[in-house]
Amino acid sequence: MRTLSEEQWQSLASAVAREMTRVAPDWTTHNTHDPGITVLEVLSYALTELQYRSNTIDANGRALARHVAQLADSLAGLTGTDDCPPGLQRVNFFAGQLLSVADFTAEQDYIRHKAHRRNRMLYGAGVVAGLHVTLERTGSNAKAVIATGLAFNARGEEIEVSVPTSLPLPAQGKALLVLLHYAEQKCHPVPALAADPQAEVHCSRITEMFSATLAPSTDDTAIALARLNFSRGRWALDRKFKAAKVRV
Repeated sequence: MRTLSEEQWQSLASAVAREMTRVAPDWTTHNTHDPGITVLEVLSYALTELQYRSNTIDANGRALARHVAQLADSLAGLTGTDDCPPGLQRVNFFAGQLLSVADFTAEQDYIRHKAHRRNRMLYGAGVVAGLHVTLERTGSNAKAVIATGLAFNARGEEIEVSVPTSLPLPAQGKALLVLLHYAEQKCHPVPALAADPQAEVHCSRITEMFSATLAPSTDDTAIALARLNFSRGRWALDRKFKAAKVRV
């Protein structure tokens, strides 16, 4: 994790305090003894600590982290920015305009959020096509195989499985759900200044991916594709379980 200087921490804290003033006009004080400031400091500490231990968080912990992030994102969308009213925003380009990363990101967000809203409102969450789950056994080992296909989650995000994906099954258990989540991965690192090979490197692409897991229960952002039951020493598909489908 990158270490921030004292000046950078102060700048970050000041930015958060200014934003709280905008979204919460009744905020009484920004002093360190204010309970709201204390909550923000505790939250920042907890998130920083989790970043250091991110490799130790299990699937349920990561699902909870995604849920918290989504709640924060939804709250941020309830208010306008600067002098703009609430709602989807796209960039208004004009001659002579100085564009920054924030402008290009805003343009992408407008297109993505509009597509997500359409998917949520028109189709709902569920499987669009494919994504059938089968079991394969090799000796005493078994695995669940997810076929290629497409699904929409509850946020309207599109989850595409472009190649068959296998999940090894534990030697024994009770009941497990085959879950599909939306995921992203940054890639294609390039220097910030193409002409300077010593410049700081940043990823220039984001690949929209998926993550497949086995868990005893689902969460708000997962698509449950199948349920597996362990009986008589082996795993079997629950034929009564039906994966949710989108509305057509």
